[in-house]
Amino acid sequence: MAQRTISGKVIDAETKDALVGATVTLKGDARGTVTDVAGNYKIEVPLGGRTLIFSYVGTTSKEVEIGSSNEIDVVLGGGLQLDNLVVIGTRSLTRVKTETAVPVDIIPLQNIANVNGQVDVNQLLQFIAPSFNSNRQSGADGADHVDPATLRGLGPDQTLVLINGKRQHQSSLVNIIGSRGRGNTGTDLNVIPVAAIERIEILRDGAAAQYGSDAIAGVINVVLKENQTGTTINATSGTNLSGYGNNQVYDPLTDTYKNVKALPNATDGATFGVNANQGIKIGERGFANITLDYLSKAHTFRPNNDNLYPGESIRDKFGDAALDNVSLYLNSLIPLSEKTELYIFGGYSYRATDAYAFTRSATDLNRNVPGIYKNGFNPKIQTNIGDLTFSTGIRTKFGDWNADFNNTFGSNKFHYFGAETLNASLWTNSPTHFDDGGFGLTQNTTTIDFTRAYKNVLSGGNLAFGVENRIETYDIFAGEEGSYKDYVHFITVDNQKFYQSRGSQGFPGFRPQDVLSKSRNNFGAYLDAELDVTKKFLLTGALRFENYSDFGSTINGKIS
Repeated sequence: MAQRTISGKVIDAETKDALVGATVTLKGDARGTVTDVAGNYKIEVPLGGRTLIFSYVGTTSKEVEIGSSNEIDVVLGGGLQLDNLVVIGTRSLTRVKTETAVPVDIIPLQNIANVNGQVDVNQLLQFIAPSFNSNRQSGADGADHVDPATLRGLGPDQTLVLINGKRQHQSSLVNIIGSRGRGNTGTDLNVIPVAAIERIEILRDGAAAQYGSDAIAGVINVVLKENQTGTTINATSGTNLSGYGNNQVYDPLTDTYKNVKALPNATDGATFGVNANQGIKIGERGFANITLDYLSKAHTFRPNNDNLYPGESIRDKFGDAALDNVSLYLNSLIPLSEKTELYIFGGYSYRATDAYAFTRSATDLNRNVPGIYKNGFNPKIQTNIGDLTFSTGIRTKFGDWNADFNNTFGSNKFHYFGAETLNASLWTNSPTHFDDGGFGLTQNTTTIDFTRAYKNVLSGGNLAFGVENRIETYDIFAGEEGSYKDYVHFITVDNQKFYQSRGSQGFPGFRPQDVLSKSRNNFGAYLDAELDVTKKFLLTGALRFENYSDFGSTINGKIS
């Protein structure tokens, strides 16, 4: 009870603009908050002398003693981790953030993961990273279960995602209908547990000449933890408060208007997560870092408010899908000699989701069977999503050349199920649960990279080249017969003829004629050079050739 509220504003030292999403934490305590769109914050602190820590991506953290004042304004400047070596945007092994020719954001994820209420990678980046956007959707089929994310406003498949600098496979979901990124297959960042991530690097610049023709919007590189010792355990819980707004309601007894809550306070979207991270030392410089993560989220409900907009609701159940997700990830390095090391990283994620489709009304005899759902129904689309990543490689030296030989395998499988649904063409004989089939993607990438630093050429230079071969396979598998078949074309009720919709309501299953298995091969070769003409003048250039077995070749160049 002995608490007081500290408030204030956080601004940028250089631009004098408000810093949105700056982190404010109480030193030595788990509590914290973030600044709003105006840069303002409020935080409850115990009475007595305590310290607040202010931090923001790209700035130096600042510790401020609370003292006797209840208002503390803070100016943040300088650079956070500006001496960090960066992996993306350069092939040099010694390039730091302040020396890159293109914008690279370095986000120390563990500094913000426990203070802003977000529990997955997409929403954390949505909150903190410039140009990154991820929106949850409702009623968009597969996109309810995987959040399509974009960088710089371009398509989800125009951003390349790397883990520890190696290409990550995409989701097998092709976004359709009215979903964001329609026609695209983005990468599901949420398969990577937040607890396994040390930092995220975001290259907000086209990099097709360096990394591949799908790096048009930029590159997101997820760097896994390398802790050699120690155990960390985190638990998170929370919920949403969904009440909102006030209506002016006339009271004839008093001849006045009163404020009445438009939607009464209620909670939904209950979230619980727990994770553990363990570091293990191997030899003098080797390690194995293991993360186990579990996350559960309940449905959110945001249907139309019939009190405000009567008769306009076409969905009784509208909101985020529910999910249960478990992940196991490994990052390891094993020294083989003074010049050679073996590295292995990757993991497996399994997600079970549950989303509501559009409401089928009781009177819609084309899609509803009153003998099964006399009041209509809200069909559910459920998925089981399995995602596997496994990367292994050897880094070594040949004279002055650094070599990296790597193979990365990835797969993503979507399996759909219909629940609390029916096949109207079976009428009252219809089951209410179906196996709808699904699809899967596998990708195997083999790379050989060489890089060499030239310290005595002007103020320094770097030359890199390499080749990449990628094999991708896409499969569609059929659902059970009742999930897709049309059994009875018409049915007559009260002398009216109704056409009966075929298949599982909400998501008709894949048919035998949909089944396929297709593969393609991509070969790429690149040359990358950097030259520090002076300590203050850097020139870079890159050239990449790629050939896709299904549609041809491309050559991309870049200079900066």
